[in-house]
Amino acid sequence: MKKLALVLSMVMLLTCALAIPGMAEEQSTLDRILAEGKITIGCSLSGMPIGGYDEDGNPCGYDVDWAYKLGEVLGVEVEIVDVNGDTRIPALTSGQIDVFFANCTGNLSRAQTIDFSIPYLRCGIKMMTQAGSEYTDIEDLNTPDANVAVGRGTTGEDLVLQYAPNATITYVDTFTEQQLLLQQGRVDAVFEDSTLIDYAAGNSDGALVAPDRLYTSDPICIGARKGDLEWVRYLDMFVSWQISSGWQSETYYKWWGTTPSGMQYLW
Repeated sequence: MKKLALVLSMVMLLTCALAIPGMAEEQSTLDRILAEGKITIGCSLSGMPIGGYDEDGNPCGYDVDWAYKLGEVLGVEVEIVDVNGDTRIPALTSGQIDVFFANCTGNLSRAQTIDFSIPYLRCGIKMMTQAGSEYTDIEDLNTPDANVAVGRGTTGEDLVLQYAPNATITYVDTFTEQQLLLQQGRVDAVFEDSTLIDYAAGNSDGALVAPDRLYTSDPICIGARKGDLEWVRYLDMFVSWQISSGWQSETYYKWWGTTPSGMQYLW
């Protein structure tokens, strides 16, 4: 009788555990996406060639190509959601998007909140000014007379706060805003990824310049919600295969007209 009672108690506990949200095993992100036939991906659409819109108003750019490639490999529909440096992580952690390709540097601070894939691009933060500017380096900006435009929550903001703490900061949401403020002379400098800076300066007809100095060497990674290791491993394999197959190099050349720096792959 005691053994029967013990068995019944264990069955009841197991039944209760499965009925309580969070105690049952959750469906993995990968399984859910495959079951639903759709993936929602955040991309920063504020600065070409990383991300923007074509003449028909459709998302395009390097990160957008990666997003659609992931959907193609998974065999699912892709929905693109526009995010920026301030919204990409909240959109991910809140479940608004499944992953992001949003020009985001994978670092230890952000890794406390989300998970990252292996890098699908490497770049560095550069400064851009108007041609003929007296400011040629970040340390030159360490005065209240210097006005710098950066995005909140970006590596560029971190650099300015560290090396030019006395500069006046103007916060913006997009790289397009940074460019406009700089072209109008309302700020003295902007800081962004070299991929965006070099492209913008090279297409400004000499009005904007980008000094050669790279302030960081940044791994640009896919962002995923924390804790789903199966999904992150899949993303690692996905990135690795696109690099080893040559697709990443071809896609980079498509947007910049140059070959990327050597990328590491695992498979």
